[in-house]
Amino acid sequence: MPNVLAVDGNSLAHRAFHALRHDDPDGHFVTRGVVRMLASAWIEGPFDALVVAFDSRENRRKDLFPEYKANRPDKDPELRRQLELLGEDLRGCGLTVLQVDGAEADDLLATIADGCTARGWACAVLSSDRDLLALVSPTTRLLRPRQSMSDLGVYDPAAVVAEYDVRPEQYTDFAALRGDPSDGLTGAKGIGPKIAARLLRDYGDIPGIYANLHNLQPKVEAALRTYRADVERNLLLMAPLPNLEVDLDAIARGGVDLDGCDRALLPLGMGAEVGRLRHAVERPPLPPMPPPPGVAPDEVVRIPDERLPRRPLAAVVPVVEGEQVALF
Repeated sequence: MPNVLAVDGNSLAHRAFHALRHDDPDGHFVTRGVVRMLASAWIEGPFDALVVAFDSRENRRKDLFPEYKANRPDKDPELRRQLELLGEDLRGCGLTVLQVDGAEADDLLATIADGCTARGWACAVLSSDRDLLALVSPTTRLLRPRQSMSDLGVYDPAAVVAEYDVRPEQYTDFAALRGDPSDGLTGAKGIGPKIAARLLRDYGDIPGIYANLHNLQPKVEAALRTYRADVERNLLLMAPLPNLEVDLDAIARGGVDLDGCDRALLPLGMGAEVGRLRHAVERPPLPPMPPPPGVAPDEVVRIPDERLPRRPLAAVVPVVEGEQVALF
């Protein structure tokens, strides 16, 4: 069964840009940082294939809602240049790089995760974006760097429930209720994370909540009625774009071309980074961790298998910016 590492190229590029721009301002320093991060993430493998997704410059979500991410400053011209170099360098390595007009990296990652699930493949999504918790499933994990790559949060369904008190398939509804200030999206004012989680636990999803407004406390009911348009807009904008074409079989066949990385990156002075990636990829997998004391080896934590269908976005697409500072 293939194990695919699906990478949010914009997320990792932002982290590398803010961490390393002063170290090598004229070179391919974002590529250098991203290769280091890929090597660090490999400990969660081993992986049979690697695919990196990027945002498109066009953004259909902004066409639908001009305020979407309008609160973010214009992208630094040097960051734009580094993103272009990163894409070229990764393609030169023989890696699969995806970018679809109008779509964000998140949309492509959702397509990859769903495709892997349909085939029974394992998938790990590498991104700092919390919204991708919605992709987590019994076959898909989110690898979410926090302060650094050595502080890598690994989310399976149980971890999502433990941290947010909602199932992964409810996370988009959770975020829609709460809002996302980083994207310029307000939620239902007065509905914080705890109330949102309780409502979803009691009524399943946002349509279920609105069908039961008469059962809610007056303040909660009033907030949901007042901000219903905002919540429904958030659901539309946060849902992944449907019908994106990704050739997963080609991605699986491509594997990871370490010799191609040598050819593309060694002339750029990235011998240490390529060596680190080669060591990570060729290293034998770690043995499984023993179960905690008193837990039988075959005991598995199971999450109720009541998956709600992920709502596709009607007709929308993007360009992102999350300014994330990271240290290696």
